[in-house]
Formats: sequence, structure tokens, C-alpha cells
Amino acid sequence: MALAAWGVAGCRAARPSGAALVGVRTSNCQLPFFAAQQRGLYQDAGLEVDLRLIASNTELVEALKRGDLDVGSLPVTTAVAAIATGAPIRIVAMSGRGSDGLLVRAEDDIHTLGDLRGRPVTTIRASILDVLLRYALEGAGLDAEVDLELHYLSQLGDMITALRTGQVDASSNTEPFMTDAERQGWGRVLGYYTAAWPDHPCCVVVAHEAFAERQPEALVDLLRSHLQAVDWCNAHRREAAATLVETLDAFDVELVAASLDPAKMRLDALVAPDEITRMAGLMVRYSMIERAPDADVLVDEGPLGRALEGRT
Repeated sequence: MALAAWGVAGCRAARPSGAALVGVRTSNCQLPFFAAQQRGLYQDAGLEVDLRLIASNTELVEALKRGDLDVGSLPVTTAVAAIATGAPIRIVAMSGRGSDGLLVRAEDDIHTLGDLRGRPVTTIRASILDVLLRYALEGAGLDAEVDLELHYLSQLGDMITALRTGQVDASSNTEPFMTDAERQGWGRVLGYYTAAWPDHPCCVVVAHEAFAERQPEALVDLLRSHLQAVDWCNAHRREAAATLVETLDAFDVELVAASLDPAKMRLDALVAPDEITRMAGLMVRYSMIERAPDADVLVDEGPLGRALEGRT
């Protein structure tokens, strides 16, 4: 699958005058940004937005730290870790919830979390897939470090390959890869992590503190467009799926539409500080960060609150 991605080296030189530079990853959760751009919602709001697909979470965070990006959308754990180590960003909205779970091979005799005891399982260290795997296992009375044979990889596709070829017995993964594995017939979703944490946060929207201070109205307008895009995507799932396929030049419309089923994930812009601090607390528990930042350091509710004014 060919995922279009632009690097961010030299973003300052390439920045269009007056444009808000927004970096996003290549996933279902970023769909509202693709829809807002394609449907002209930014233009309707009087915004000039330069939307860039970034190849990795690390690149996106580094670009935000340098000020080469004004706004970014990325996994909540990546945002929390960046803020915990001093990145000058704040979470200002949500983008997606759910979408993550455990995938096994269709023919294997794994039907409960307890069946994973002693089995090789792959995840991405310190990612949301890692946090939620550990949290779900705790609920089943398992300790990931003691009861599983953990294998850490860095790419979703590599984890799929490791599972399909029998190198591991389960993969902590996400959509649309899990739906694709089931559709192909070799994979089976053991369960989604929403069973352990209903409606858990997945991807968030962050803003650089300098952008929020320098152009507060632009940030509010951008979030207002984001809210509109989320509403449209949720109301037009198949058209939204086509937007993602066209933008990323990957997957197919039927697959993406199936992976956007509300039973699997939900696009949502609303964010609550307590759910972000809860995630940060789990990251401390699992030794992914040393200390959880205070809620007001993690989240700035002001811009989204203003964007929500007047909505019915």
C-alpha cells in the first residue's frame, strides 16, 4: 500500500505566507482533516491551511517542537509523551476514538484474553497499542510483562506480517488493518479495547503554544472547521471513506467504510481533560513517562470551547 507522505525538513522555507501549517498522520483518525480540505471547509472559514502528511510520529513531534508545524494530529500517547518532555504544545481537540484491538489468526484456538497467557504478542512500545494492551490484560488478571512474550516492532504492517506468518500469535493493532485481515479470511479480531475502556481516546489535535498565542482566531476557526468535518464524516461514512482512499492512495472504499463502523471506532472532536490525564496516568504506571503533567498543561479547552459557541 502506497501511503503518500511529505517530510517536514525545511518547512519554514516552504511555508506559504500566512498559512497555518498542519501535520497529520496517515490513518482513519485523520479523516476529518482530509475531508475539511477536500470539501473546502478551511477556505469557507477564510483560512489558508497547508495540510501535510507526515511519515512518522517522531517526525511530527520534532516538527512541532521546532515550530515548523502550527497544528498536528497524532496518537494521544505520543502527544502526552511529548508534552511530558517539554514540547511546547497543548491538546486542543480530539480526532478519533476506539479503532484499536487485538488481532489473531482465524484458525488459532485463542478466544479470550486469558488464552494469550504464554503466547508471543506484538505491539509498538510506548504506543497507544501498548498502553491499551496492558490495560486490557490487567482487567483479565494478566501482567503483560510476566504472562506474555512481548515482541516490539515499529510498524503496523510489520506486526501484521509477523502475525500472518506465525512469528507471533496475536497483534495489538488498529483499523483498517484488522478489518482487512478478517476480510481476507486469515485474521480474526479477538476484541476491541473499547471493551476495557469504552470510547477511549485514540488520536488528538495539538496546537503549538506560539500559534495559539499569535493567531488565536485562526486556531478557533480551524477547530470550527474540524467540528464540521467530523459531523460530515459521521453522516456520510462511505463518502468519507472515499476521501481517505483518494488522499492516501491506499486501501479501498469498501474496506475503509467497514472499518469506520461505529462499533469499531468513532470520529469525535470533543476532548475532556480527565480522559487525557487518565491516559497519562497509565503511561506512568507502565513506565512510559516519568511523571504525568497536570491537566492544564496537557489540555487547553479554551479554543474548542469558543469553536463550539453557537452550535446547536
